[in-house]
Amino acid sequence: MAELVLDSVAVAAAALDHATDTIRAAEVAQCLAIAALCDLHEVDESVLVDGCERWVPGGADGTPHIGEFVIGEIAGLLGAGIGATVLRIHRVLNLRHRHPTLWTLVVTGDIRAHEAFLVADAAAAAKLDADACSRFDRMCAHALALQPWARVKCQLERWLVKADPTQAAANAAAAAGRRRVDLGPIKAGHVGLWGQLDAADGLALDDALNYLAENLDGETIDHRRASALGLMARTVLGQDTLPTGGVAKKAEIVVRIDSADLADPGSGTADIAGWGHVLLSQLGTILTGCQVTVRPIVIDTSLPAVDGYQIPDQMRRVLEERNPVDVFPWGTRTAGSCQADHTIPYQAGLTGQTHLGNLGPLSSFTHRLKTHGGWHLEQPTPGLFLWRSPLGYQYAVTAAGTIRIGKPEPPQHRWWHQEPPDHQPPDDLGPPGRAGTAPIPPDPGERQTPLPYVA
Repeated sequence: MAELVLDSVAVAAAALDHATDTIRAAEVAQCLAIAALCDLHEVDESVLVDGCERWVPGGADGTPHIGEFVIGEIAGLLGAGIGATVLRIHRVLNLRHRHPTLWTLVVTGDIRAHEAFLVADAAAAAKLDADACSRFDRMCAHALALQPWARVKCQLERWLVKADPTQAAANAAAAAGRRRVDLGPIKAGHVGLWGQLDAADGLALDDALNYLAENLDGETIDHRRASALGLMARTVLGQDTLPTGGVAKKAEIVVRIDSADLADPGSGTADIAGWGHVLLSQLGTILTGCQVTVRPIVIDTSLPAVDGYQIPDQMRRVLEERNPVDVFPWGTRTAGSCQADHTIPYQAGLTGQTHLGNLGPLSSFTHRLKTHGGWHLEQPTPGLFLWRSPLGYQYAVTAAGTIRIGKPEPPQHRWWHQEPPDHQPPDDLGPPGRAGTAPIPPDPGERQTPLPYVA
């Protein structure tokens, strides 16, 4: 029996890299096999009896019909129920026929199938037709290849809205008809709460709960917000008074609008920081009664350098717009919650060290990796960050995302095939290929390769 030997961190890292590639290859093979089974399965249309096989839709708008009995065959091979298998087939065919760019990137191993499926699910749930889906596909494919899923999912709503503004407005009107607030039964002395509110009402409620929570007792902000909601209810019923001291609170909502969206207000979107994206036409309703301050931000890399360690406010704002998230490989933390790191560490007494070409947002943990963890960082041009890990893996990071650009030489031996020193094949093997006999094991000196990507 083969024994897995991982005797150094370099070998273990190579093992992880190889295993990840193998998983991706297996996912691709499964997608291609499901699609081929659906393509090749035929329906005998000459059979016209009650309960005979029919052609059924293979997914959302733009997908072909398939013979329904192939579902049973695929279910058996996947070891899944009929409902789960139908969902899997729809996902594969939606991806291939409605998202050709994503499909190509999945087949070539550039993006993970399960992440592409989530994008295809979002397009189907938003009721995008095939044409709008094609536009949506082009918008999100580049990001999905370069960014972690946590970043991509925050942008899906914006791409969906821009792909079909008319359908987005219809979806918003339909959502208005589903507004509700529900309370569950008492369990363990508490009740569950769920609801769907208008965006403006939701923003107002969130800010009111935070404000009241500041004046209440409790161990955590979550506990105080829960108490605040009960306090609001009892105040309406005349049982309590709000502890506000009669002083109105001013809430601040940050809305980002790209200049390109302003040029096309019919399909433009606005990003409500921390909440999501809406059509520009919906923004007026959300901001009704608010005092609006317009603060243009121009990404100007020619801002002059300063001598001090502290970053001027204007430079900080431009930095956060240029690199909106942590610049560590596959970073997800927003730049506003990161520290502005000096790529070349700041040295007291030297001039002109604080400038955009020597700054990048890093979280406290990734900053520790750079400072104490053996990671090496360069910024050859403003906004381009080149990383090298302690084990020699190299990454390039920009605002668009991350790509791996290099890796160390592989270990002398391969971790995935290492026989014990005293390994001997059993003596009772029958001739090769005969039913009921064990196969001849591979030559211990022969390299075992993973399933290749299928292009």
